[in-house]
Amino acid sequence: GTGELIGEFPLHIPSVSVSSIGVGGGSIASVDAQGVLRVGPESAGSTPGPACYGRGGERPTVTDAMVVCGWLGHSEMAYGQLRIDTGLAHRAVGELAAQLGRPVEQTAQAILDIAVSEMFVEVEKLASRAGVDLRDFTLMPFGGGGPMLGAFLARELGMKRVMAPRRPGVVSALGGLVADLRGDFIRTIFSPLSGTSLPTIRGAFETLAQEGREWLAAQGHDGAAQLNLSCDMRYIGQSYEIEVVLSPEWLADGNAAAIEQAFHRTHERLYDFHDPDGEIELVNVRLSAVGAGPKLSFPEIDMVDAPAIPARRLPVYTGVSVETIDLHNRQTLAPGSTFHGPAVVVQEDTTFAIPAGTQARVDRHLNLLLTFAE
Repeated sequence: GTGELIGEFPLHIPSVSVSSIGVGGGSIASVDAQGVLRVGPESAGSTPGPACYGRGGERPTVTDAMVVCGWLGHSEMAYGQLRIDTGLAHRAVGELAAQLGRPVEQTAQAILDIAVSEMFVEVEKLASRAGVDLRDFTLMPFGGGGPMLGAFLARELGMKRVMAPRRPGVVSALGGLVADLRGDFIRTIFSPLSGTSLPTIRGAFETLAQEGREWLAAQGHDGAAQLNLSCDMRYIGQSYEIEVVLSPEWLADGNAAAIEQAFHRTHERLYDFHDPDGEIELVNVRLSAVGAGPKLSFPEIDMVDAPAIPARRLPVYTGVSVETIDLHNRQTLAPGSTFHGPAVVVQEDTTFAIPAGTQARVDRHLNLLLTFAE
């Protein structure tokens, strides 16, 4: 939508609303001048990366803390391009533990707790701003790092479900391949809304429609195009305008009254009032040209309804003590198979850390579903 910020500056062009939280696998843990443990905002990135990558990074990161606790480091990562060096992770986190005078596993757990709490605070802010109750939602962790801490974050937020797709590391790439093509076009025309100004508005939309069709053709799209119209409008004298969706018929019929009513309705919805006698000014006309992407096919696989058989068991520090927990290979998890947390699920593009108190189940599409015990 519009109204996004870059730093402190408002953005008045259409954009995808993305809020980034500056905590991830590469976030560096450090002790500040007051002796307090901090995580981020500095990051080791992918080069040199966390100490455990063995690429020259020496400072402890969230990923190194996961390795020290035992959640990571049991298989090759990134399709065989990365081998985790547990010794380097222990050395990096050990230096921090020495500064704090704490055991190395407790220090690693503290790093993870701080990382999750920083994510918690930022996600809670977003939920409050959007006026939603996160307990009604399912968390979908993706990317290489999402499943690493996603379930821990969901648990802290009081969410009841987590859903990890079969290949979390390439979800963004898949989305890019199948997304609708969309181009947004805009013209600024300061004009009072009246029957006499409609031909100007209609002319602006016709120009934008032509631009939109040409843009889609230039992208190689030869299917049907959907053209969506809207205007930024305000009462004369207002500082801010609002976006009002228009119907093409109103322009074709010269129906200024219908556009006026749509503005009043939108204003009423946003601000709980409207001024039926107020003069309306039109600031921008907007057109989005949308070409449908390829249809996705998700084959369903027969269910087995049986407990999953772990590949092996391994020691993991789960926050209080070292427990022996199950490790599962993702490719062996059949639809309908179930298991309990704490557990680790390994695959080529990510490692899924599954905390205690969770029931895990694989659905017909090979998604991994977690539910938290009440």
